Amino acid sequence: MEMSVKLSRPIAVIDLETTGLRPEQDRIVELAILKILPDGTQIKYVQRLNPQIAIPPEASAVHGIRDQDVANEPSFHKVAHAIADLLKGCDLVGFNVLSFDLRLLHHEFARAGIEFSTNDRAIVDAKQIYHAKEPRDLEAACRFYLDEAHENAHTAMDDVVMTWRVLNAQLSRYRDLPRDPVSLDGMFNTRKAVDSSGKFEWSGQNAAFTFGKYRGRLLQEIAKTDAEYLSWIVDKGDFSEEIKQIARNALKGQFPAKIKTKSSDA
Repeated sequence: MEMSVKLSRPIAVIDLETTGLRPEQDRIVELAILKILPDGTQIKYVQRLNPQIAIPPEASAVHGIRDQDVANEPSFHKVAHAIADLLKGCDLVGFNVLSFDLRLLHHEFARAGIEFSTNDRAIVDAKQIYHAKEPRDLEAACRFYLDEAHENAHTAMDDVVMTWRVLNAQLSRYRDLPRDPVSLDGMFNTRKAVDSSGKFEWSGQNAAFTFGKYRGRLLQEIAKTDAEYLSWIVDKGDFSEEIKQIARNALKGQFPAKIKTKSSDA
């Protein structure tokens, strides 16, 4: 297949099959990654996981994975470092990856004690491009862009392969779209959250609060004027580990860095 996406560094296409649709609470039962290097080399990784909680029947009805199928599989904690290493230095692609997959993946990494940041990566969600051009779902995208049925929908590796093929077909079809992940990220994610739960949003190149008494204020500003508030975030149990880490880093003078897109460089 001809590759329409122009890569300057590796890109990883991600898909998760899970116990449900709540990123903060549910767990991964199957994870697939298709890593593409700038020279076109592809690396496939697929792993079923024991979620260590029961898989609801309604989730099994979607992806066909049941408790007994993953009883002897490793937990995410056991493979977390290998996954983090595979994704290191990669831009990220997926279908609905911003709203779901990356949010759930953040929580899984946090439970495993691994910091997983997307701040220095381009994120391309093929669903955003598709819905901007042809609002539907992945199966319809396969029919529309590839003129074929997606026979094995909701099997993780088939989904990531199809997502990658759809993305390349989208860029071939819409010649007005940029070719590289950074520019696609800038075009479709102009209000992208800093963190997976949306507690901080980008204001220009800086992180700003979306909650509490400092809603709309820059994190850097509050770190200078009210460090006690950041300490309160760190100590308060209601915040996720990801948010606490952002606050800890801010107390040290370290702040999220937004990846520069062509539009922001202008």
